[in-house]
Amino acid sequence: MKNFDPADPIAKAPGITYQQVIDRDVDPPAPPVSRYHNPVDLGVKPIKASNYTSREHFLKEVDKVWLKTWQYTCREEEIPNPGDTYVFDLVGRSVLIVRQPDGSIKALQNVCLHRGRKLATHGGCKRQLRCPYHGFVWNIDGTFQHNPFEWDFPQIDQEEFGLPELRLETWAGFIFINFDPDAEPMLGLLGDYPEHMDHFRINDCYKALHLGKVVDANWKAVAEAFLESSHVVATHAQAVPYSGYDQVQYDLISDHVTRFVVPLGVISEAWSGPDHLSDEQRVRLALTNGSRGGPPGRDLAKSIKPGQTMRNYLAQMARENLEKETGYDFSDLSDGEFVDGFSYDLFPNTHIWGGFTVKICYRIRPLGLDHERSLMEIFLMKIKPKGTNPPPAQYRLLGPEEALGDAPEFNGSYLGGLLDQDVANMGPQQEGLRALGPDGELTFGRYTDMRCRNMHRMVDQYLAK
Repeated sequence: MKNFDPADPIAKAPGITYQQVIDRDVDPPAPPVSRYHNPVDLGVKPIKASNYTSREHFLKEVDKVWLKTWQYTCREEEIPNPGDTYVFDLVGRSVLIVRQPDGSIKALQNVCLHRGRKLATHGGCKRQLRCPYHGFVWNIDGTFQHNPFEWDFPQIDQEEFGLPELRLETWAGFIFINFDPDAEPMLGLLGDYPEHMDHFRINDCYKALHLGKVVDANWKAVAEAFLESSHVVATHAQAVPYSGYDQVQYDLISDHVTRFVVPLGVISEAWSGPDHLSDEQRVRLALTNGSRGGPPGRDLAKSIKPGQTMRNYLAQMARENLEKETGYDFSDLSDGEFVDGFSYDLFPNTHIWGGFTVKICYRIRPLGLDHERSLMEIFLMKIKPKGTNPPPAQYRLLGPEEALGDAPEFNGSYLGGLLDQDVANMGPQQEGLRALGPDGELTFGRYTDMRCRNMHRMVDQYLAK
């Protein structure tokens, strides 16, 4: 791996770069988080199709990746009181996240040490952890409390019969666990990402939506759908007239964190549609379809001023909407901080976006031990309105035939329909990967697929340990 010079032609598509886009924005100027640029050259080596279809490869990933990396489980506000629990399942393992009387949090193995039943199948507030099968009981700190058949278990040392505890770290209200007791501290793996998210006020956010969808594709195929922006031209064609999908900037924050930044209100250099559309017509399209400039179905609240760009108009709308929604003054923020998509991922499977409007987040996991099916979760983080503390949204798993665009939780947002377009690619992609056979190969781009390449690079690094 080597770093590109950001001026290197390989690090940009034809036309202006993202940095040139924000150079042209009106005041306030873009902040350092927008000016950050670290493209890397990960080469042009083909990717094996069997990485997505081989069960043998997947089982290696279970042992060397999933059980060795930091996994987001839940938000701290989802377990606010002593005894509150959250059940987190991953590749056949089950963990209880438990709030302790002193306010600390523990991650305990969610399995009875007698006959192996799960201690809990769902979260809730518990005074003790009692197995529903035979009544063995543990305290909420994991220490052993009671054996109803103590006379028949002379081998049990009650002091040593506690539930195994896992590594746990928190960041910005997100609770992470790691099955590997020797794993490096999580924060040391994130590079400048926490500072980026501090700028985007992640600590002032609450979880406004949380939905799940089972997808018939390998977890990497699902994750890759959100690691590049080139698919906009075909998958989200309705957004092409006002999205600069060719002006996207790709960055490596650390080995474990990458991002892209996609500008809104910019005409792609590769746009081959009607070239007679005015900025007002493009704004109307953005308002009709919905975007970070505002929800769908709206009309121009006010006319575009002479000389005002589509980008500035959409940013002003987003700023006004957010100020009205939260009660805060955002006049010191640049246009891009409202309308551009700051997509970050934490290897291997957690995506928590930046920006100041809605922060789109994904968590992608194998469905149990099925290497060709995944659980894709979508959660939205929003800045809390001034003086309020909204409760976190409850999780709901959509039915097999239920479209994200039909989910009432989106409340008319354009995002549900957009995600349905992404999901529509995943099953057919997995079928195509399978059709390539064990020796099939994929041809990734050198720059636009940099984040996808980095995911495979990191999988390979963990498999080699």
